[in-house]
Amino acid sequence: MIRRGDPITFRALAQAAGVSLDFLYRNAELRRRVEQLRDQQRATPQPTPASPDPDQPSSVIRILTTQLSDLKRRHREEMTTLKQALETAHGEILELRRRLGHRANASPQDS
Repeated sequence: MIRRGDPITFRALAQAAGVSLDFLYRNAELRRRVEQLRDQQRATPQPTPASPDPDQPSSVIRILTTQLSDLKRRHREEMTTLKQALETAHGEILELRRRLGHRANASPQDS
């Protein structure tokens, strides 16, 4: 990450190393090193690229993140619609059961 000039963050390191964030935070030596490198990067001004390359991972990640956000939003909307339909169906079933119970009590019984 340092050689490539990637931003040093706990999340990026965990992903690159295939470990959990919890592992990095619990390991005091690793945590200090990540914090040290992160602070060094913040203190050093990073050169800005002249023109963004659409094939660069950051662009791909940005596009995929946008698509994922859109999918999540649509999924939440669909789940809300389905939950409302289910609640309506439950209400209708309850109403029908009450009507059936009322009719059974109103009909004459055989003696």
